[in-house]
Amino acid sequence: MSSRTTIEMDSKSSFNRLAPRGSLQRFALAGGFNSGVFFLLWEFLRLFLSDDSTGIRIAWGVAWGSTGFMAHFVHRWFTFDKRKSIKWTIGGAFGAYIFSLAGSTYTIGLFASQPAETLRWLGVANLLAWGIIIWAIMRLFVFQYRTTEEDQTA
Repeated sequence: MSSRTTIEMDSKSSFNRLAPRGSLQRFALAGGFNSGVFFLLWEFLRLFLSDDSTGIRIAWGVAWGSTGFMAHFVHRWFTFDKRKSIKWTIGGAFGAYIFSLAGSTYTIGLFASQPAETLRWLGVANLLAWGIIIWAIMRLFVFQYRTTEEDQTA
């Protein structure tokens, strides 16, 4: 019996074949969790801020920034791996999330005049679009994820 503190999944498992490390599928699963936390926080903050463009952007930005740090660790543990040092990945993730914070906050502000229910659906679409951009940045630049020969034969 191993004394490891993390759960290691068998690389030949059905899950790892369907959603291998570094894949968009695996990122989406982790991102679903991260996005759920984000969306709940965004909705909560909107209760206390005005429904104008500024209030919506502030709530979005605070929620995005708050959950971005958490998302780094979720993706380090679940989506990618620990080959790169934590110092490197936190620094890179910080840049990725600042970029996506600015872009996603700008784009949600473009939709701020929409009715609340429409704004929620546009928020989900905005979140998904920026999620794909973040996945690419995290995979290529932050974690610099590459599959190994062992990963491909498993």
